[in-house]
Amino acid sequence: MPLRERSKSRSRSHDNGNRKDSRSPSRNKKPEDYGVDTMKITDDDAAFILGKGGKTKEKISKVSGAEIELFERDLILEIRGPKLIRRRAKKYCKGVMDQRTGPVNVTQDHDDDDDLTMISVPQEAVGFVTGRAGNFLRTIEEEWNTLMFFCEVDGSRGRVKDYEKLAIFGTVRARRGAELKVLSAVETK
Repeated sequence: MPLRERSKSRSRSHDNGNRKDSRSPSRNKKPEDYGVDTMKITDDDAAFILGKGGKTKEKISKVSGAEIELFERDLILEIRGPKLIRRRAKKYCKGVMDQRTGPVNVTQDHDDDDDLTMISVPQEAVGFVTGRAGNFLRTIEEEWNTLMFFCEVDGSRGRVKDYEKLAIFGTVRARRGAELKVLSAVETK
C-alpha cells in the first residue's frame, strides 16, 4: 500500500489546485480583428457556392478557416472570422462564382495572401488533370484540403496558349501536396 499512497501524492503535487477550467473564457476568446462580412449574391451564385449537398460551402470554409453561412432566402453570404481569414474566404467565394460564368482571373499581386501557388499545366494535359466533369481536381482538393482553379493570370486572354495556369489555394503543406499530385498527373500524360 505505501506505493499506492506515494503515487497519489505525486499526482496531487502536480495539480496544486492551479489547473484552469477547460471552459475558461481565455481559451475561447476571439481575436481582436474578428468580425463578420456579408456579400449579396444572386440565386445562381448561391447554388454554386452551396454546391451539391453543401460540399462547396464546406470546402471553402475548411480551406479558409472561416465560418460561412448562406441565407438562401435573403441571398446573403455571411463570413465570420479574423480579417485575413475573411478576406481569403471572400476571395475563394468570388473564384467559385466567377467559375460559373467564365474564367477565373487571378493576379499574383492582388490574390496572394500567402495562400496561393500557381503552376503551369501544358495545354495537352489540362483535360487529363481536370478529369471527367472536374472529378480529378475535386479529388485532389478533398485529399489535400485545397481549392483549385484553372485561371487567367493578369488578364492574359487572347492568343492560344501552350500552358494553362492552375491556381492552388490553401496552407503551404496542402498546396505542395496538391501540386505534386497535379505534376504527377501531367508527367503521366
